[in-house]
Amino acid sequence: MSRFARNPEVRYRPLSLALALALAAPFAQAADVADSATAEPGVTLDAVQVTGSNLKRSDEAGVNPVLVIDRAQIEKSGKVTVSDLLRSLTVNSGNSFNEQYTGSFANGSAGVSLRGLSQKNTLVLVNGYRVASYGFAQNTQDNFVDLNALPLGAIERVEILKDGASALYGSDAIAGVVNLILRRKIEGIELDAAYGAATEGGIDQHSIGLRAGHGDPSKDGYSLRFSLDVFKRGQLSADERDLTKSGDFRSQPGGRLAGWSTQGGAFLSNPRAPVAFPCQPGTQSRPYSDFGSPLPGNACAFNTQPYRTLIPDVERYQAMVAGDVWFNDKVQGFAEILYSTSHNGTYFSAPMTVGTGLRAYDRGTGRLVDIPALLPVGHPNNPNAVPTPFEYSFLDLGARYKINKSEFSRVLFGLRGKGEVWDWEVAGSHSQSEQHEYVRNFLNRYAFEQVLADGSYDFLNPSRTPGALDALRLSTRRPGTYRLSTLSGKISGFPWQWRAGDVGVAAGVEFRDESQDARTSPQVLSGTELRPAINLIDGDRRVAAAFFEFSLKPWEQVEVQLAGRGDHYNDFGSAFSPKLGVRWQVSEDWLLRLNASRGFRAPSLPESAQSTTISYGSVIDPFDPVQPGASRGVTILRTGNPDLKAERSSNINLGVLWAPDADTSLGIDLYRIRQDDLIAPDDVQFVVSNPQSNPGRITRDAQDRLQLVENRYTNQGSLTTTGFDIEGRKVWRAGDSAWTLDGAWTRLLSYEKPQIAGQSALEGAGGNRFGALPKWRGITSLEYARGDWKAQLAWRYIGGYQQQIVDARSNPGLSAKVDDYHQFDLYLGYEGLRDTTLYVSVQNLADKDPPFDPAGGALPYDISQYDALGRFVTLGVKYRF
Repeated sequence: MSRFARNPEVRYRPLSLALALALAAPFAQAADVADSATAEPGVTLDAVQVTGSNLKRSDEAGVNPVLVIDRAQIEKSGKVTVSDLLRSLTVNSGNSFNEQYTGSFANGSAGVSLRGLSQKNTLVLVNGYRVASYGFAQNTQDNFVDLNALPLGAIERVEILKDGASALYGSDAIAGVVNLILRRKIEGIELDAAYGAATEGGIDQHSIGLRAGHGDPSKDGYSLRFSLDVFKRGQLSADERDLTKSGDFRSQPGGRLAGWSTQGGAFLSNPRAPVAFPCQPGTQSRPYSDFGSPLPGNACAFNTQPYRTLIPDVERYQAMVAGDVWFNDKVQGFAEILYSTSHNGTYFSAPMTVGTGLRAYDRGTGRLVDIPALLPVGHPNNPNAVPTPFEYSFLDLGARYKINKSEFSRVLFGLRGKGEVWDWEVAGSHSQSEQHEYVRNFLNRYAFEQVLADGSYDFLNPSRTPGALDALRLSTRRPGTYRLSTLSGKISGFPWQWRAGDVGVAAGVEFRDESQDARTSPQVLSGTELRPAINLIDGDRRVAAAFFEFSLKPWEQVEVQLAGRGDHYNDFGSAFSPKLGVRWQVSEDWLLRLNASRGFRAPSLPESAQSTTISYGSVIDPFDPVQPGASRGVTILRTGNPDLKAERSSNINLGVLWAPDADTSLGIDLYRIRQDDLIAPDDVQFVVSNPQSNPGRITRDAQDRLQLVENRYTNQGSLTTTGFDIEGRKVWRAGDSAWTLDGAWTRLLSYEKPQIAGQSALEGAGGNRFGALPKWRGITSLEYARGDWKAQLAWRYIGGYQQQIVDARSNPGLSAKVDDYHQFDLYLGYEGLRDTTLYVSVQNLADKDPPFDPAGGALPYDISQYDALGRFVTLGVKYRF
């Protein structure tokens, strides 16, 4: 019999299961494979539904490239959250963010981005069904599922389909699908606890988990399961790590004094010739040349790193309640409830600075109005006979602190049945993600105007006017909610025979209601908050879909999968997504598979619904009158567009699998993804650098310094990316010992798209033009298992990349390449005590710092690829009652 046999009625040799595990999991452990490989010959494997098909199968080496990470592999990875686990995978190429992105509109969240195509192009499912997206949009545009809301302890395995899957699942599955399979069987009571701490910086974390199950389906006709996870982690600030605390990176190629601010107390009658005033407490006088400015003399400056959080403090509670009941041997009812609540806090910015470009929101026009930062004539701090513009940092007000409280829930219920030929399933669910963001120490616009008018705040010596500070301080609250309700039904079976085997047939329908309501604070809408950041979203949609799937065997060694899905949206229209998959058993040792499909991503509600976004960024301004070619802060105004079309994609995946024996395997998957009609705003840097082709979109102040850029979402351009994955394993056995060498590597060959609509495509692979996209990411592990002991050393590699968003003209001394990165992780476990497992995990064993990247600004590394946690040691225990 072939090692890759696909007939669901045959009885599989142990080699088939070993092969499926070997090719599916880069973290697999020798003992797990050994257990499977030594199972009694002739055991019939239960048919299961694997991500990428609606037909139940008896093995995993099928038509689709599916990566499987089971419960044992999760535990031995050393990861304690879903986010940490998925972000460490090689297929998570780039453009994904977690809670260390403290300047995010979706603060406190985490996503996954397969193939570097951003979080919005990776579909995340739980038990094969959708869940609600995060209540706020990442980068003001992207809807995505928050991984921090999902409990790792309740997950039995993770299935990752590394190919487009709109023909099966609809929108968003352009780069692939992550399907989190919850635990279906828990016997008795399980308790696990862990404590971890970094060796530098003082950050630590605690986790505790409780699992319980009751009922035996074969005896009692029902099964109940419960899971609870509690996770708490402290905060790591930039001034607690040697890597970041000075804020001075000039010793690095292209490094600057990026962690310092010059807006600490400069009074200006003319920005080209600032009037020197004594620096306020907490600042120091530094030459303008320290900051790359040609201005003579000194500026008042202060180190912002004590006000910057690298990793927020977190407190999460996550629970699952699930159950199944068998009404008879044909019909089963099922239900599950997921609930999580979390709280995280972060210092996301230094104390408020006022100066040129100060604005507030005008509700009547939906735009920003200028708030002059002028000391009037007669103000105690103004020695001039004319109103004097100034820049000032309210250090005594304190850093701006952000708290995010998030609540997630999903209720799912349904019936499934099994007949002589057909299986069927109907299910309904409601899911909701709700956020409340609280921000402290903003500035009250009206109080600010008042202290300017009456002189009641002494800018040179704030301690003389302490009462004014309370009136100036402003706290705000921002809510956001995403709701998703679904009703679906499907049938599947093998009703006919044709040529060399059974014909598999599946079909179904799905109905969804989605809505997003992201608001801002009353203080913003009333114009009270200075420098407001706004992402207003008010939209809803209804979706109806029908899908089908066929599995055919025209020849004994060939299987063909045909699938298609039609989706209708009440806002943008319809999309049809077809798929062809072919699996060819070349010989007992070799298997080829080819998948070709079309996919789509519907315009997100932030992109197409009624939305207004005001955000802040930085660009290189070649026309700045004071520092031409220097980085300059800018306000960005962006609105939604109801006339958007869906993004369309075409996917091709070719896989070659080789398994000469049960202990040796190698798999290679090549992929190509092309996206058309990409939805994006214009590149702000291009707009600023080319004002002649963007009339009316750029606003400058009286000194001709950049202030505002206006933008809108449009369908523009295309993106094409290609690459390949390599996964392999070799197991050596000696008595009761086993060594396993395991590897998974991803190579990004190209990532091409235009920087602005209508231009030629530019290459982003191996650079950071479109986000940091290293060409290579790899995980190689060596595990040793003997008796009750298991040890694993894993090497994680991220290739270097070229600097493409910062050029030598604006950053003299710039290094052309960000260095490669190597990290070693260690796991050691002991199971010799009755019902008990003890383990120690050391992440980043050598305490390796992330490579320096001047594009990171005050954080000298790319946060989509790295963090500054350093060496982290975790001790844990698991006990079964």
